[in-house]
Amino acid sequence: MATFNEHIAHSKKNLDFLSKVNSSVDDSWDWQVTICFYTALHLMNAHIVKKTNKNYLTHNQVEEVINPYNALSIGKLDENTFLSYSKLCQLSRRSRYLLNENFKKGDDIQQASMTYSLHFKKAVHHLDVVIKYINQNYEDMISKNTYLKCIDLNGRTFDNFKII
Repeated sequence: MATFNEHIAHSKKNLDFLSKVNSSVDDSWDWQVTICFYTALHLMNAHIVKKTNKNYLTHNQVEEVINPYNALSIGKLDENTFLSYSKLCQLSRRSRYLLNENFKKGDDIQQASMTYSLHFKKAVHHLDVVIKYINQNYEDMISKNTYLKCIDLNGRTFDNFKII
């Protein structure tokens, strides 16, 4: 079972990787969105380990534990952080499977949905919310110096990202 610190370390590694990919590739927004999601996933797993002393293996199990509307959960988040994590999950599914974020199982017709810099901007925003939650609740575990470039990020400010 991975520990809290191991999940945090893996998140930091993912953030470093995101910065490297972002600085050396001017597109591949799908991969960058996916890195954002998996960074958040490890942050949520760290949170779950700390709160419940358990690891959850499926995306559905993670969502169940962090869901603020699950009255019995001891690992629930505030609504804003939960919604940001959920949106990151949806954006990552779009990136990995070319599915629109609002795709529902059973839909007969689904056009391929590509991922663009606009989706990366959304992913960075939502990851910033998740990192802020972790930093506020676990003593600034994540560095606030991840450098990113994207025309859609210009003029925006984040707590945990520096836009170049």
